[in-house]
Amino acid sequence: GCTERDEFGNCCFPWREIECNVAKITTSQHGAQAYAPFISHEHSFFQYKNTEMTIVVTENAQDPIYCLLFWEELVRFMDNKKPLPDVPRYEAVRHLDPVTAEYDAGQAKAGNPRPEVYWRDMSFDQQQEIYKELLEECFELDWFNLEPRDEITAPWQRWTPKPELKDTLNWKYKAKRLGLQLGMGLP
Repeated sequence: GCTERDEFGNCCFPWREIECNVAKITTSQHGAQAYAPFISHEHSFFQYKNTEMTIVVTENAQDPIYCLLFWEELVRFMDNKKPLPDVPRYEAVRHLDPVTAEYDAGQAKAGNPRPEVYWRDMSFDQQQEIYKELLEECFELDWFNLEPRDEITAPWQRWTPKPELKDTLNWKYKAKRLGLQLGMGLP
């Protein structure tokens, strides 16, 4: 069985032994179907029983791409030798992760400093444009027969903030954004 355990008594495995399989499942008694990633140890059927997890992907369960994107993000966090992904969600905490802080300092020494508030200087609309562009690239990939693509490690070289798109933070904007967040759950 398990040779290494964490502080809670759970089995620990090298992350490269963990795999993701995507399957279409029935989610209700009425026959609604969705895709779900099944994450398990590569030997879960024989050696490590009860180690499989089924994850609910909230973005769009009708398309397996979102399951694969979830897996890619999870793999990124399992490999603790790489910096955090340079995305808006993690910008405010990049300095708290030692690997990411070291990476950003190395970029600065190499003459390619990461802007401290790169994503916050962008408008929400511009961030959505970038998200849609990257999502279109994901739909074009052959996920199961693919050479790894280069990571986007310096997004400030690919996209520059467009200040003209940034909304002014007046009371109208704040009221509109608050209404969208409360009424429709938008960010």
